[in-house]
Amino acid sequence: MATVHERFPLPPEALWQALQSGVTAVKGKNPYYDSAAGYVTFSTSMGLFSYGQTVTVKVERTPEGSGLAIQTSLKFGFVDWGEGKRIARKFIAAVGTAVGHTPAA
Repeated sequence: MATVHERFPLPPEALWQALQSGVTAVKGKNPYYDSAAGYVTFSTSMGLFSYGQTVTVKVERTPEGSGLAIQTSLKFGFVDWGEGKRIARKFIAAVGTAVGHTPAA
């Protein structure tokens, strides 16, 4: 399981509109968007080196603007070997591109 946070100097509404870009970038399947609670949840597919992940992304209001809290967990297995963080970073990069902001690496 991995949890990654990223802040953006933008209103939460701008991030919310860009979440689809992140889901597409990580090839998320069956996304469920809950605008009232401010989160999206989806899964990634199984592959040769992965059992797949369940991903939940929450848009949060911060003093600087807004942020993403991304939590990943394996669908099956015990150790993700950094896959969750790679998915989170790819998601953040895609959302950043969609809103015109390059997050810190």
